[in-house]
Amino acid sequence: MRVWLDALTSKQGRLAACLALHLKDLGYETFITCREYECTRYTIELYGLKPTVVGEHGGGTKLGKLLADANRVYALARLVGEASPKALVAYPNPSAARVAFGLGIPYIALNDTPHAEAANRLSLPLCSVLVAPEALRGEFENFLSKNARVFYYDGVDEILWVKMFKPTGSTLKELKLERRRYVVVRPEEFKAAYYSWGGWGWLELCDVLKKHGLTTVVLPRYEEQRKEALKRGFLAPTTCVDGLDLVHHSLAVVTGGGTMAREAALLGIPSYYTFPLNLKVSAYVQSLGFPLKRWDGSPSELAEEVLSLDESQVEENVKKAREMVVRLKTPDECVLQALEWIGET
Repeated sequence: MRVWLDALTSKQGRLAACLALHLKDLGYETFITCREYECTRYTIELYGLKPTVVGEHGGGTKLGKLLADANRVYALARLVGEASPKALVAYPNPSAARVAFGLGIPYIALNDTPHAEAANRLSLPLCSVLVAPEALRGEFENFLSKNARVFYYDGVDEILWVKMFKPTGSTLKELKLERRRYVVVRPEEFKAAYYSWGGWGWLELCDVLKKHGLTTVVLPRYEEQRKEALKRGFLAPTTCVDGLDLVHHSLAVVTGGGTMAREAALLGIPSYYTFPLNLKVSAYVQSLGFPLKRWDGSPSELAEEVLSLDESQVEENVKKAREMVVRLKTPDECVLQALEWIGET
């Protein structure tokens, strides 16, 4: 069976790459497409895979998003129509879902973001199968068609690539950093269709950490954020870096989203997310004993907590996390079940 995997973001790129490698080991033929956005292509290439880049991000306006999606539907339709896959595996993705539906290709959707209403409304009604964490049971039913099947697993997506991760220290050399002497800061994804809140004060946090001699590495989502970080004298890589390797050697991670916080916590690194909503998948990771917190206090209070972290305790957390994570479930087993079901129907 030939399987098409599509990715819009760096997280989805890791997921697609890890699934592709697993499926190849089991005899499936795979190909990956992705959008030109942030470090999505780079992330897939970290795994030795070469995605086909189709389309780009539409920016922060509704018109821009609509036009970018329309152009991507056209380009994907021509490409995928010739490739003739038997299934699509992707996060809620309006352009890929529309192409799969138009070409009669069953769509296996993975999802851990019930708050992404626009993408869910446009994509999930077209999926044949949904794969989601057990922590989100019941969150997606309103989006699904009556014939869709749902496979739940007791884990989170990030466990899949954290289990496969082998640190190299490449980011320490590239950015001239000292292990456990820096904090990774990730601004909010303010141009996302679901993001309707203001900023969380990441610049203020970085200012306080810098005053106390702690390096902050800002991983911006957009060029505006990079420019502001560089303007204030913070380290903000101008090229893509391996985020997992960077996180693994850090003292802590603070992010306006959820993915990097969960990745860090599963690696044993103290992590804080300032997303305005309480994310159930993040609460699940925290409930297992990994060092993850949702932060709703001030940036200066968060800086105080980060500055109080003990390096030796972080090292203990890393050892403990390595032992814990191997026992957790990943979504690939459910994806395989879905593919087998599609193959039988």
